[in-house]
Amino acid sequence: MGLPACDDFLTESPSVSIPDTEAFQKASDFTNNLHGMYYAMESSRFLGRNVQILGDACADLVNHSNSTGHWRQLAHWQVYDTDGYLQDIWQYGYQVIDRAARIIANADKIGEMPDGDQPKVNEVIAEAYAARALSMSYMVQIWGLPYNEANAGKPGIVNVTTPVSEGEKISRATVGENYKQILSDIEQAKAYFAKEGVEPAGSFYMNPAAVDALEARVRLNMHDYAGALTAAQRAIDAFGGELISNATDFEARWRSSNDSSEDLFIIRQSATDNPGANSIHTMYSNYGLSINANFLATYGDDDIRAKVMNMEAGKFIGTSEGANANSIPILTLPELYLIIAEAEAAQGNYAAAKEALATLLAARYTDFDAATLPTDASLVTRIRTERNKELIQEGFRWYDARRWGEKITVS
Repeated sequence: MGLPACDDFLTESPSVSIPDTEAFQKASDFTNNLHGMYYAMESSRFLGRNVQILGDACADLVNHSNSTGHWRQLAHWQVYDTDGYLQDIWQYGYQVIDRAARIIANADKIGEMPDGDQPKVNEVIAEAYAARALSMSYMVQIWGLPYNEANAGKPGIVNVTTPVSEGEKISRATVGENYKQILSDIEQAKAYFAKEGVEPAGSFYMNPAAVDALEARVRLNMHDYAGALTAAQRAIDAFGGELISNATDFEARWRSSNDSSEDLFIIRQSATDNPGANSIHTMYSNYGLSINANFLATYGDDDIRAKVMNMEAGKFIGTSEGANANSIPILTLPELYLIIAEAEAAQGNYAAAKEALATLLAARYTDFDAATLPTDASLVTRIRTERNKELIQEGFRWYDARRWGEKITVS
């Protein structure tokens, strides 16, 4: 007696895991894989919380009360190779990088698709390159030394340019090689976004203006100040956004899960994908983190940010969709003006640095007078102070202190 049914069963393809050669057959396949990449990126274990908390909790502007064990060890610099938060950042960061690499590895299939599908696939590939560059830019700052000539040859992270097979031997690249790969991915992202018919999505996805903003940040970290200036200005021009200039709108920005006029790329956390106890809000409202009181005192009555910053969870105050539904800005317009100010000052162009900083401060202070800003090397201190005030809770302080060579005291 024959057993055809059993034979059919044995030859069925698995329903949850298929080879890459079958996973990228049509435009919708590329889109579905892109969604999987963003799913890992937006997880609380990566850019949906952990990277931001690491950047603030390990530095001097955020305190830990010791009331809970969440982030307590890292906040007090008790760093272990078994730390769960660091393991999660590594795992989910490489999930993004691996999924991006799989999309990119199938780029040659575009020619096999109908002409009408090709622009969408090119857009997906552009976003994959951009996401890989973004993820690597964070991870090399955590596991590599700050970029400079002396550190360029030191161990960084693993460069994944093609999908890694199970059991394949891999090794860490150098910090210099990591940054070279990041810049290469940025250029590839630009090239694919520029292809005919590509219509990039908005601020909830990597887009051309966000790629320029990422390049500006990366080049600033590399002390390529001329390159940072060019990329930052290109991002501002391409974005066409507007700085928020009153306290009501500033609060409204943080009480909405939508993107604002300042957001080039933002991770949306709405009621649908509410992270609950895994949110940044919970870290500040229930799990022991708080903004340093002395730092909060620097927000005067004329500062439109003061009300929000003095709330229990600061910027992550919750929205009408839920206390934990705050979206998370990744690349913003204020950062770009701060990049320009820092890069100009680093080259001794203090008048230009003052102009860039004044543009931001005129929006943030109700009675700002640009004449109060110096036009000499002392401006650098003010730029750093304002960078801290603007980007607090967005995960920059620890990374900034490292690249500036500052000694900080944590508490």
